Amino acid sequence: MNHIKTILLGFLGGTAAWFLFLSLSGNTPKEPVLALTPIPIVVSSDFWQKIVSDHILSTVAVQSFKGGNIIREGSGIVVSSDGIIITTFDVISGADVLQVFHKDKILRAKVMRYDGFKNLALLKVNSADMDVTRFDRNYQFQPGQDMVVSGKMVELSNSAVFAQRGMISYILSKDTVMDTEPNYFLSGSKVISNSGIVVGMSYLRNGSVHLITAETMDDFVKSYFQASEKQI
Repeated sequence: MNHIKTILLGFLGGTAAWFLFLSLSGNTPKEPVLALTPIPIVVSSDFWQKIVSDHILSTVAVQSFKGGNIIREGSGIVVSSDGIIITTFDVISGADVLQVFHKDKILRAKVMRYDGFKNLALLKVNSADMDVTRFDRNYQFQPGQDMVVSGKMVELSNSAVFAQRGMISYILSKDTVMDTEPNYFLSGSKVISNSGIVVGMSYLRNGSVHLITAETMDDFVKSYFQASEKQI
């Protein structure tokens, strides 16, 4: 009888040990899942030239004056056909006169709204039937993505289109930094993805090129129009 009890206890003990082994093995750490690094898409220069040319008519050059002297210049992006233009607050800060170069015209601009914290400003010029820029507000930024930065700069009394290649360098919670040449005239320029749609607007900080996302820009523009409708 004692012999049978010994066998039974041994069987039960082995079964308990087996279940204990299974429960412990289920809690063993799994191999970490590595995030996939985006593979850069190799495209020709003609591809980017086509994208830039599609955005020429909805891009303007902006000059800021104070006391009759030019203090700053950059680009602006047309967001409504009746002459509303978005640019960075950096471009217009401290100015008493603003002028916009659009096609072959030089137009006087008025500040409609600005936010120094967001580094955004809306200008208004007296013009109609302007080409409007489309934003990709849902674009997902990742390091390594190719971009083109494009805008207009003033050369003598005319505006000239410029474009330079760039790449998303790193992304913080409230900041996105690009790896591209930090030219002084980049503020207010379009940041365009390889889909040909504007995903942000560039500005300079401490010798680096940063961007404001299209989502932030779009929200800023929409809030302006919503406030304008309430005043009517």
